[in-house]
Amino acid sequence: MTVHVFAGPSLSGSPVLGLAGVCHHPPIAHGDLYRLRPGPQDVVLVVDGLYQHTAPIRHKELVAAHAAGTTLVGAASIGALRAADLVGHGMTGMGTVFGWYRDGRLVSEADVALMHGDADVDYRAFTHALVSLVSVTDRLVAAGRLAEPDSAAVLAVAESVHFGLRTAAALLAAAENAGQAAAMRLVLEELRPDRLGDIKRIDAEAAVRALLAGQVPAAPADVVAVPDTSYAREWRLQHTPATADPAGPTERQVLAYAQLFLPDFPRRHTRYVLDRLTPEYPELLAAGVPPAWLDGLAVEELVGRGVLAPGEAERLDAAELATRVLVRTFRLRSGRLVYEHLPPELAAELPELAAGCTRLLELDRHAMAKNPFFHHGDLPVHLVDAAFAALWRTDEVRTHALDRGFRTFDEFREQARPFFVAARAAVALAAGAA
Repeated sequence: MTVHVFAGPSLSGSPVLGLAGVCHHPPIAHGDLYRLRPGPQDVVLVVDGLYQHTAPIRHKELVAAHAAGTTLVGAASIGALRAADLVGHGMTGMGTVFGWYRDGRLVSEADVALMHGDADVDYRAFTHALVSLVSVTDRLVAAGRLAEPDSAAVLAVAESVHFGLRTAAALLAAAENAGQAAAMRLVLEELRPDRLGDIKRIDAEAAVRALLAGQVPAAPADVVAVPDTSYAREWRLQHTPATADPAGPTERQVLAYAQLFLPDFPRRHTRYVLDRLTPEYPELLAAGVPPAWLDGLAVEELVGRGVLAPGEAERLDAAELATRVLVRTFRLRSGRLVYEHLPPELAAELPELAAGCTRLLELDRHAMAKNPFFHHGDLPVHLVDAAFAALWRTDEVRTHALDRGFRTFDEFREQARPFFVAARAAVALAAGAA
C-alpha cells in the first residue's frame, strides 16, 4: 500500500515524509488527482493545498478519485476542510482540525490559511494559521496557564490580522496595542515543536503514522452519487496525462496540438461532428438538402456572432452552409463542450501526437528560459491570431478556429498561447523552404 501525502507547510521538515510507504507530493492543487490517477490500492492523504495563484482542489475531483476506488483521507489543513465538506461523499477525516470543521466550531476556509514558501525552502510557513492559535490557547487554558478572558482576547487579536499578514511580529504588534502582548508571546512560544506544538503538524503526522499502520478509516456506507457534470469532464480532459507518463502532456494539450497543427483537422472535426448527429442530418447534407431550421437563421446574426465570416454565406451552397453552421456551433450534451476526451479517432496516432506535442511545448519552455521577459500568457492577442492565421494560411482565423473544433475564439487563444513559438517557427521554416 502506498500512502500519497499532499503536504507543504504542515509537514515541512517532518521525518514522517521519509518513512517507508510514503510518497510525498507538494501541496495539492486542482488537477493533481487527475494527473496522479490513483487506484484501488492507493491511499491519498490530503493535508495542505494551494488556493490563490491556482485553483484549489475541487470537490468533484476528489469524488472522482473515490469512484475509482481510492481511499481518500483529509487532515490538518485544507484536507480537513474538504473531508468535512465531503462527509458521506467518499472522503473521511482524521484529527482535531477535521473534527472542529465537522462539528461546526470552524466554518471559514481562512481559519487554516497561511502564507508559505515554495519547494526551495521546503514550503516553510511564513505566517500562522488561526487554527494553530486556537489549539494552543485551548491547551493553555486547560492546563491553567492562560485565563479564558486572555485566551479570547488573543484570538480576537489574531482574527483582526489578515492570514496573509499574520506573522509573529504582526501578531505581537497587534497584541501590544490591545494590551495582550504577554499572552500573545506565550501562545507563540508554545507553537514551537518542542513545546505544545502546532495542531496542524500534530494532526498531519498522526494521520500519516496511522495510515501506515493500517488504521485506514472506513469510507461511509451511505455514499451519495454525484453527477458527472460537463465541468468535471472538462477538468479531466485538461489534467489527465495523455499517455502512461504522468509528466507527459495532458489529453487537452495533445488535442490542442492536433487542432492547431494537423493540416487536415478541419476535415476530421467535421466528420467527428457529423458522426455524433442523428442520422438524418448527414443524410440530408449528403443529398444536398439543407435542414429546414437553416431558413430561420438570419445570416447577419450568424456573421455578428462569429459563426460565419463576412461574405461566406454568398460563397457557399445551402448544404455546405448548413454543415458549417452545424460544425461551428456543435456541443455535446449538456451543451457546454465540443470535446470531453481525446476522440477515439486519434487513438491510433496517440504516440506520435504526444511526442509532437511534447517537442513543441519544449520550444515554449526553452523560449521562457532564454528570455526572462517572455511568457506566452503575456502575449498580445493580435500576435497569437496573426501567428496562426499565417500557419493556417487564412484571413478568416475566427471561423477557421471553430472549424478546428475550438468551442470559442477565446478558447482557441487560450490553447494556442503555449504553441505560439512553434507556430512562428513553422511559418518561418515554410517561408524559408519556399
